[in-house]
Amino acid sequence: MVKTNMAKKIKKHQRQMELETTRKTQRLIEWTLAVIFVVSVALIIMHAISRPQDDQTVDVKEFQYDKHPSIGSKDAPVKIVEFADFKCPACKEFDQTILPQLKKDFIDNGTVQFYYINDPIISPNADSRTAAMAGEAVYRQNPEEFWKFYEAVFAHQGDEHTNWATSDFLVQIAKQSNLKVDYDKLKKDIDNNTFAQDVKNDEDIAEKLGVNSTPTIYINGKEVSDNDTFTYSAIKEAILKAKGETGQ
Repeated sequence: MVKTNMAKKIKKHQRQMELETTRKTQRLIEWTLAVIFVVSVALIIMHAISRPQDDQTVDVKEFQYDKHPSIGSKDAPVKIVEFADFKCPACKEFDQTILPQLKKDFIDNGTVQFYYINDPIISPNADSRTAAMAGEAVYRQNPEEFWKFYEAVFAHQGDEHTNWATSDFLVQIAKQSNLKVDYDKLKKDIDNNTFAQDVKNDEDIAEKLGVNSTPTIYINGKEVSDNDTFTYSAIKEAILKAKGETGQ
């Protein structure tokens, strides 16, 4: 009888311990989920604060238009800015699928002036930055040749997980494209990081606007949503709307 009572007490104690353990586990799970929820909400709020809202227009002074490569008429009523990375596969896709349509429908007829701003995010301390500095070097030598370089780099873009944008490779691309620049000076400028500050200035613009992915597109200061970046009909509609707002 004594043994039976003792056994019951032990089992009861075990059940109590198991129940307490279960309760502690549940409280830990609830606490963890609460922390995750709070952090997620905070991140969403921070993201919303840091980036322009759908209908918010960025002051054109923020883009510093006169410091960046552009194609199209300076008198164009619509200004499009592309924040991009030469190593970014999505940027290559934009260059090869969306930009040609923009040229045909809007840039060539004087409706749109299209700007490029560096945002080296894939490998900011290696290829992305090297390619960005090469682009700046070409632009400083001969602004009109920048867009040939732009096209050539994306056409020869290597894998985003490998290091391919060396100064030798980039200069070779320039030569193959018959760019009207001094190739020796181009290599020297790349190797010496001559235009590192110019790239940094571009990054500062991107950071101030909360740009955290490439390509990011702005049309007359209004950001195109990520969902519409590769939807030409949506971009076309935004351009026509922006043109209408300028009264031209």
